[in-house]
Amino acid sequence: MTPHIILRIINYKKDFINIAGYNNTIKLGLLIMNDNSSNKISFTDFELADGYIGFYFDAQNEEEEEEEEGIIYFELTPAIKPRSDLIAIALSTLCGREYSNIHWDLNVSSSTVKAISKFTQAQVTTKNSFENLIIRKKSNNITLNFSGGFDSLSAKCLMPSNTNLVSMDFGGRFSGESEFFKKFKTCITKTNLVDFTLRKNSWSFMGIGSILFSDYLATSFQTFGGILESGPNNISDTTMSANNKSFPPFKAAGMESAMYVLGLTEVGTLQVLGHYASKLISPSLDSLASPGEAKRYRKQVLASIVSGKMEKDFGLNMIDPPSKSPFKFGQNFVEDFLSFYIIKNAGIEIASHNISDIPEEVLKLSDSLSLEFYEKLNPKYYSNFPKPLLSGLMSKLTAAKIHQYSQKDWEEFFQVREILSQYYTI
Repeated sequence: MTPHIILRIINYKKDFINIAGYNNTIKLGLLIMNDNSSNKISFTDFELADGYIGFYFDAQNEEEEEEEEGIIYFELTPAIKPRSDLIAIALSTLCGREYSNIHWDLNVSSSTVKAISKFTQAQVTTKNSFENLIIRKKSNNITLNFSGGFDSLSAKCLMPSNTNLVSMDFGGRFSGESEFFKKFKTCITKTNLVDFTLRKNSWSFMGIGSILFSDYLATSFQTFGGILESGPNNISDTTMSANNKSFPPFKAAGMESAMYVLGLTEVGTLQVLGHYASKLISPSLDSLASPGEAKRYRKQVLASIVSGKMEKDFGLNMIDPPSKSPFKFGQNFVEDFLSFYIIKNAGIEIASHNISDIPEEVLKLSDSLSLEFYEKLNPKYYSNFPKPLLSGLMSKLTAAKIHQYSQKDWEEFFQVREILSQYYTI
């Protein structure tokens, strides 16, 4: 075994990017060793075949005397066999920066070990290390991490027609989601990953499929359906999300970021769908959550509002609201951010089905503003968008009548943000 010891960077907590609700941090400062000195994880007993990756993992926190172990598998359709470097990169998303020592019982190139060490800030060891730098020819091929929800469907509508789709099939309570996305031509990674807590170490596990299929699809750019209200930091003046930087594991797999809908709200994504694929809205809605869930009801309300504004019948399967408001204002950023628009366009009674204790200042502001910025694109998120793809994106947004913020929109955006900043770190 060849150890690869990398000096670490002290953790300076600052949101780096937030996609689909998962927060991450960027590390800055002095060079030191990873301070998770009692945490280690190993990936061994690999079973590799066409269309199948299985392995045993053992994660230990010696200080807290905690241990998790088990067997994880990935079933790939089509049945490809990714190279070991891509497997190691994919599994690094299950580590995040939780471990000081990581071991793969795989042969991994030294350049990949270095990239994983930098991302995880851990001492990384492998079965064998070798020099074999593989650089894919630049193709401009794009991969969308596709769940079939409003956001990824909207991204698909705005992307080139030859965009490749990659989906994660988690089974269980997510089976409705997979039943819907299987209707599309998508590469599927089926896994039992949600049975284990490793998925909580980094949001980037959602992109495991795109990493494993990156060679097969010759991916140069990849994207998620992350939108503006994915997290509080996205609406700050200094948000790093607008830099469009590739998150380390995807960069290590040779893919650049191209966040097509990060400048849109959920209202904006519904307008895009209403223009390009209105018949998909109702089946998508039915697939993404169970009746009675706050998420399902919120999306139903927004779809109904947009349906009325566009004067199009989306054929929605209307369900009853939650029996009790699941959140108080200040507990869920997505719900709170969208509550202004729902109050304005559907009324306080509808908004109160998901949120209780809505402050009077929220009601007054919702009544006094137009809140049209919810229906537009925030241009900040496209200033660093990949140039080869930008003109195509903008032409499709224009066709869908999605316009940039006006001065009035910015002023209203700041007023909404000011209230939300009383409850969230922005």
